[in-house]
Amino acid sequence: MTATLTQPSVAISHPDPGHPGGHCRVTVRYWHVKDGEPSPPTVHDPTFHMRYRSHCGGCGDEGPVRSRENEAAEDGCDHAYPGWRDLPVMEHRPYEGKPLARWQEECRRVYPAGWFERQGPVREYRNPGGTRHVPGYAPGGGYCMAVLRQRPQPNHPTPAAVQGALFG
Repeated sequence: MTATLTQPSVAISHPDPGHPGGHCRVTVRYWHVKDGEPSPPTVHDPTFHMRYRSHCGGCGDEGPVRSRENEAAEDGCDHAYPGWRDLPVMEHRPYEGKPLARWQEECRRVYPAGWFERQGPVREYRNPGGTRHVPGYAPGGGYCMAVLRQRPQPNHPTPAAVQGALFG
């Protein structure tokens, strides 16, 4: 298989590649860059060996080529689920059992009716180091989109304030 920008050798990173003619939903395709393959301006790191592109299984829309999987997933969600970036941010998804059932119930309560039946994404807080958008983890099988939780900043005085207090 050869990889080019027009006909990449593709693997699907979302479990449901979609059914043409259905509602829009997110699929992310990826491939290894071949020697000499040009990098479009949407690629932030031309030296990285992978390329990603969102693909809509409902209408066939494709996003720009990216060097980061998260950006491709966001492109796909922008296409298939307008307004997703403005929806509430949930706590991190529990892994199993009753906590997971409660989390899914809370997601369905605060997100628009029918959102998850269309495989809409859920936004969830993550700590640094766990920021990948995960396919198939939202209620209904859509993406769990990572929202980086901001760490509280220590309340340290600035060097100028310290110097002013010492020598002022």
